[in-house]
Amino acid sequence: MKLFQRELDLGQAVELGGLTVFPLLAADGGGVDYLTAPEALDVGLVNVSELRNPSVPSLKVTNIADVPVLFVEGQTLIGGDQNRTMNVTVLIPAKSETAIPVSCVEAHRWGAQTRRGYRSKGKVAPGSLRSAKIAGLDYSQRIEDMRLSDQGRVWAEVQRLEAGHQAFSDTAALDDLQDRIEGGLAGHLDQITPQARQVGVVCLAGGRVVGLDVFDKASTLEQYLRAIVGGHTVDAALSTPVDDVDGVEAIEEFLAQVEAATVERADAVGLGEEVLLKDAVNGIALELDGSLVHLAAFPASTEPRERRRSRPLLV
Repeated sequence: MKLFQRELDLGQAVELGGLTVFPLLAADGGGVDYLTAPEALDVGLVNVSELRNPSVPSLKVTNIADVPVLFVEGQTLIGGDQNRTMNVTVLIPAKSETAIPVSCVEAHRWGAQTRRGYRSKGKVAPGSLRSAKIAGLDYSQRIEDMRLSDQGRVWAEVQRLEAGHQAFSDTAALDDLQDRIEGGLAGHLDQITPQARQVGVVCLAGGRVVGLDVFDKASTLEQYLRAIVGGHTVDAALSTPVDDVDGVEAIEEFLAQVEAATVERADAVGLGEEVLLKDAVNGIALELDGSLVHLAAFPASTEPRERRRSRPLLV
């Protein structure tokens, strides 16, 4: 399989809470040295804060490290005036302050009286929300080079997920819902560990691909794997199973859709170049010097597809 000029192989699939998790294997392709946001936050090399004049779609990252720091699309940042999720993947330059584009995933909390310090809780938003958010990105309506989402659409997706699970919180916080769903699978999620040469993951629920993430390095995938899979379990619990599913064929079809997607390119918020994917998929990628750093891609349609034949999901 080939994606963004990278040769990928499927690893051994794992079943988890209605989700089928396929590793994507390849040789490390990254040449740039960076820290991931979870690593940098844990040791205090980056600080995430509200802007001087707080704004829902923006946060400030102060990076005091000697290397860039990678914040990944869909990663949730807990605290501040409201919990947020990353709109795009951003590689924060070393020794810099950078405004990053985010969407609110906690509709009913705002103001200094409730402000908390930002922290990483090891969460990535569900694929359905990430897909809706990316679909709402409009590069023709950029403000100060920020990638604005359709915030109303994001809030509506949080409400849909809360209603589907009949799990509501006082502030409509996605984090509270994920705590409930992922908490019930914590022991199983802890067993989701990277396979050798694993640089990505693609997940299926209800007979269809629900999301794909590919990184340049196995070490980066390792930092985000549990969180990505955990996010997909929120959608998997609401999916309707489809009989006679050919998981490998579904993945091959989806990768072909990613490769055939309409592409828009723009200078990235931090380092590199952003690649927005449209049409049959909703996707966002970050490239640096022509090499892929991160790709996130999701089906544009939420309707399950009929599968013509079946073969085992394990490869």
